[in-house]
Amino acid sequence: MWGPGRKMAFGAAPGPRSKLWYTIADGSLSEVFFPFLDRVALHELRFFASAGGAPPVDDAADGQHRITWISPGVPAFTVDSTHHEYRLTKEYFSDPEENALIIAATFTPELPDVRLYLQATAHWQPGTEGNFGQVLDTHPPALLMRQQDVWICIVGPFSRATAGYYRTSDVQIDLSDGDGYLTNIYDRAGPGNVSVGAEIGIRAGSFQIAIGFAHTRADAEEVARAALSRGASNIRQAFERAWRAQLDMPLALAKVSGDEGMLARASLTVLRCLEDKSHAGAFIASPSAPWGENNHDGNHVYHLVWPRDLCRIATALLDAGDSAAALRAFRHLQSRQRPDGGWYQNWFLDGTPHWTSTELDQVALPILLAWRLGVANCLDHDPYPVMVRPAAQFIIREGPLTQLDRWEDLGGLSPSTLAACIAALIVSAEFAHEAGEHVAASHLRAVADYWNDRVETWCSTAAGQYVRLAGDPDHRPTEGAIAPEFLELVRYGLRRPKDERILRSLQGVDTTLKVSLPAGPSWRRYVGDRYGEHEDGSPWDGSGRGRPWPVLTGERARHFFSMGLPAAELIRTLEGFAGQGLMLPEQVWDQPDVPARGLQLGRPNGSATPLGWAHAEYLELLVTIALAGFPDIVMPARRRYTEGPAQEAAFVWSHKHQITRIVAGRRLRVQLPRPGAVHYTFDEWQTYQEVEATDTTLGVWVAEIACNRLSPGSEFSWTAHYMTGWEGKNFTLTVD
Repeated sequence: MWGPGRKMAFGAAPGPRSKLWYTIADGSLSEVFFPFLDRVALHELRFFASAGGAPPVDDAADGQHRITWISPGVPAFTVDSTHHEYRLTKEYFSDPEENALIIAATFTPELPDVRLYLQATAHWQPGTEGNFGQVLDTHPPALLMRQQDVWICIVGPFSRATAGYYRTSDVQIDLSDGDGYLTNIYDRAGPGNVSVGAEIGIRAGSFQIAIGFAHTRADAEEVARAALSRGASNIRQAFERAWRAQLDMPLALAKVSGDEGMLARASLTVLRCLEDKSHAGAFIASPSAPWGENNHDGNHVYHLVWPRDLCRIATALLDAGDSAAALRAFRHLQSRQRPDGGWYQNWFLDGTPHWTSTELDQVALPILLAWRLGVANCLDHDPYPVMVRPAAQFIIREGPLTQLDRWEDLGGLSPSTLAACIAALIVSAEFAHEAGEHVAASHLRAVADYWNDRVETWCSTAAGQYVRLAGDPDHRPTEGAIAPEFLELVRYGLRRPKDERILRSLQGVDTTLKVSLPAGPSWRRYVGDRYGEHEDGSPWDGSGRGRPWPVLTGERARHFFSMGLPAAELIRTLEGFAGQGLMLPEQVWDQPDVPARGLQLGRPNGSATPLGWAHAEYLELLVTIALAGFPDIVMPARRRYTEGPAQEAAFVWSHKHQITRIVAGRRLRVQLPRPGAVHYTFDEWQTYQEVEATDTTLGVWVAEIACNRLSPGSEFSWTAHYMTGWEGKNFTLTVD
């Protein structure tokens, strides 16, 4: 059971002592994570206002909420909730020294008989027996829940308390059944989907609630009572001091922002909060489950580590001045690299894989992060032999087709994946050259040259329109979904910003994917995208319609700036998407408002808010403009592909890339998985030649066939002979 994917706020205390993170959704406390960022302990805590003779008012669903940060960059939040029957102001923050969360509130009822109630529910982990709840017979009573090995204790000025089952015998149900009165009091509940609640003993005015988390009942109660005893004011001051002691962002970022640096500071804080306290460098994608209200199996959750998101976050932190955090992320990536050189699609904080498909860009991006850290002189070790080399070997062995592209629903030949891989191979060649491995460097460049040379043939139509994905390396696509993936070619310096094919493809993207919203334009991912709400606003359920992604607004703004165009308008657009809570979403709603589902035009939809990738992209955009440079450009790649003379790269055949056609005038490099020789013929085996494969020292051996003088329409064949015997098959290529 998960809360809404659309969070209004997300925060945590800095430092290692406090191991809890909290989110706010619909004006109320949503998921609280403890003791790890992939472990939800508390599902929600919400308030109800009730008077006799009327159903209760659900503050989360029925109130109007306004949220603000207590101060810039400090993730403590004030929520002002109003309703015609009351006003409720709530401050949320945690204790930097303990695993305690504080709610400092002020209740102002419009009528004297309106009472305030609290209801808290533990997260129900799928596959478990559920949780246990209990009312502690103290004065005032305290609320206790156990979720597996986690105990949660809630203390405050409670006059009466109860323990029941969520949506069966909880406070909301009892108030509704009791005509506005709390009539059924239970001492304990469980196992099951437990919910505890209480009547606030203060009729009007200020009060404080403390929630303690621990692995024993006694510790949870002690943590909660100690926090309440210290008082909200003291803990808030300690919380603010701890955050103000963190390294601030460069002042230049605030100067190029459109809101005096408000979202930039919030973004830096959000990214820092996404790191687990017990697994250094493990930054999750988002503290949410998209459309969490409909998520019952725990499969589609974002509080996991994705190499792609982690690399984007680390790069943004690096450019924002926090090189130590970037290096921690890099070391976490190293610790999770598989023996074959690749990484899983995503994983839990302890390294257990969740989804196990292969995304080649998620193998390339760690290499590029190593390069960025090296350029910034932040590396404390040589990553080439232990990480970069195995990852590059994986890419040349498995590519160029990817099992899944960056959107994770289809695979093939992807412009964005190819861009990352080509840049990573050039970077790997630089590392190899520095290590004195010149044969390896030569082959890495040869593969990069080949893939770079074929990007347009593989991934664009004859009219010059790039497509999202293609599948046949032997034939140019005649059609395909339009998508802005090709901008990654510009990002890494493989194509010029004003390349005719880039500009022509952008026209197609703007015609089919651009959406005008109140804050400014954004773009959908690709034609045919089904990851988003249905047209009536009902949640994504495996199908729907994809909505605009702020990440794509950031990528487009970067391209605007690279062409010498002003990007300030798109910066303000991103800031508009963030709203009051300064949380950038995965997607925004692009249709008329649907109040019943909380959907507003141009505001976050039900997917995931905040998304670390979006905040990282925003910071990277500010860095690009502030420095008047493009930090993601791989300079050796730009010099090779956009500044030097055009190359006629050799084609590279491998067992994962069994091409059957080759352009006239090009040579063929046959990449073998083990030592051997290549036997080839130009006259249907009337005669043949043999060439011994050269050891590249990368776990592959390469033999070159001099087919560059064959005329178009010719065919030639080859096979391989290994120490263990023949390949057992002839391969034929046609010269185009």
